[in-house]
Amino acid sequence: MSVASDPGLAPRTLVLTADDALRAAFAKLLQARGYRLEFAATLPSTPCCGLRLAVVDDRCLVDERALRAVFTDPDTLILAVTADEGRAAALLAGGAMDFLLRPFSPAGLSARLEAVERTLALLGRRHAAEAEARESHRTLATLISNLPGIVFRCLNDREWPLEFMSAGCLEITGYSAESFVSGPISYASIIHPDDREAVWDAVQQGVAERRPYRTTYRVRTARGEDRWLWEQGQGVYDPAGGLIAIEGFINDITALRRAQLEIEEREVLLETLLAVTTSAYVLCDELGQIVYVNLAAQTWLKAPDVRLIGAVFAEVLADQPSELREAIARGRDALFTVERPGSEFEAYHLVQRGVQMGGRPHTAYTVKQLTHELARQEVEVWKKVLRLIAHEIGNTLAPITSLLHSARLINAAEARDARLDRIIDTIEERAKHLGEFLRGYTQFARLPQPRIEALKWRSLFDRLIDFVRFELIASPTDLNAMAHIDRSQIEQALINLLKNAVEAGGTDSGVAVRLARAEGGYDVQVLDRGPGIPPALMSKVLLPFYSTKRTGSGLGLALCREIVEAHGGSLRIEAREGGGTIVTCWLPDPPTA
Repeated sequence: MSVASDPGLAPRTLVLTADDALRAAFAKLLQARGYRLEFAATLPSTPCCGLRLAVVDDRCLVDERALRAVFTDPDTLILAVTADEGRAAALLAGGAMDFLLRPFSPAGLSARLEAVERTLALLGRRHAAEAEARESHRTLATLISNLPGIVFRCLNDREWPLEFMSAGCLEITGYSAESFVSGPISYASIIHPDDREAVWDAVQQGVAERRPYRTTYRVRTARGEDRWLWEQGQGVYDPAGGLIAIEGFINDITALRRAQLEIEEREVLLETLLAVTTSAYVLCDELGQIVYVNLAAQTWLKAPDVRLIGAVFAEVLADQPSELREAIARGRDALFTVERPGSEFEAYHLVQRGVQMGGRPHTAYTVKQLTHELARQEVEVWKKVLRLIAHEIGNTLAPITSLLHSARLINAAEARDARLDRIIDTIEERAKHLGEFLRGYTQFARLPQPRIEALKWRSLFDRLIDFVRFELIASPTDLNAMAHIDRSQIEQALINLLKNAVEAGGTDSGVAVRLARAEGGYDVQVLDRGPGIPPALMSKVLLPFYSTKRTGSGLGLALCREIVEAHGGSLRIEAREGGGTIVTCWLPDPPTA
């Protein structure tokens, strides 16, 4: 292609000659090819800039050094015109690209110019490639400088000597790129000591398998902070397959890591809370399959989670009371009761909620037993009633007692009537009995908070044996273990239970106390060989004022339950195999710090 076809490529040409014939020949040929011509008769005294071609007649030159001084641009092509081959060699040594010997023909001149054009085209392509490379480098440099991380190149050495590191390292590590590339700091020195070996192993495995590697680790910044970094890189190899360097990218994931740890901590907390709560939690997916059950739900459904996870919830409920299935089928929150053997009713609260898990709809079920809570509230109501009654009767007994004392003094001083003495004695005796009776009820209504102390179980039972005879069933290890209880209250509760056991009838040898380690605490069981409690009455004997004895107040077992529950424990009554009753008091261990 002729350079004339593209005006942007038309070279600026200087022809240095005083020969009119030479000037005309070059003018005719160069102008036809589109060259922008300039003519001069002498060599310029200052360097020429912006030339693409210089045609130099050796008659205009003083020496070759002048040629070097004037045409300093390496992209300027010099075509020398001379009649001496030796002179031509000297001009080539001085920087000329080619030469043309006089005399020359138009064909020879045209051949030389075609060679010049080919060279100019090569220079043009080289400049275009260099410009493109510079633009690519600029674009890459801009991209790297704006990346929210670090681009690096390092040697495969445990100290990770860096050949390149982008400016993003300053924001992440607090150190400049120069500190790592040419400064005194090695990148390995800021990696957490516990993570250095893991980073090395990850890189070496990737190099050995010739694949990209990924690793997560901590670094200590210049400000003394610990940051979590994620790194991905791979080896760079020479044509022979030898490892040259490691190149890759590092990103700061500290915020993500902290958020992840916070989520994990919340999950652990939630899992712990769900594990210890007495409410049953079940989570099902959109197909009705169970994906989570807590410990209370496993107890309620009588199956471990390995059997329940993946099972269809509706099929698992087949063995449950119909009241529960009907409440769930209604698809809304509900209160329902379930009748148990012995005409006992248990109250429950059902909560159903739709939730999104992993972008998919799920349903969460919560079943909470309210029987104990309702019983507790009922007891609280009775306590309030008792406190009110005790207050009113106490206010009445006080003046009666005072008047009785005055009447006794008056009778002793004046009337001396024996019948009146008997009347006063009877009234005083009944008032005293009413006061004692009232104090028993007041004790139930105003039970103080336990004052916990640490003592060995053995010392508790050694004192009990002085009040009531019983057989002690316990291992030496359990007897020497520490109990954390209010001694006075627990003694009172056990004395009440032991007296009930003795009064239940049967042989003396049938009354026993068994101490055994239980999950989270100890079971203290009082056993008797009496006739037992009918199943229909089992749910009533713990209610205040209910008694199977003719002269009972109905507060003994209720007070025992209040004492045990005030300690954070529980009390249950069940039939004893072979006849009799077992009352179990579960008392928990103290909470760990």
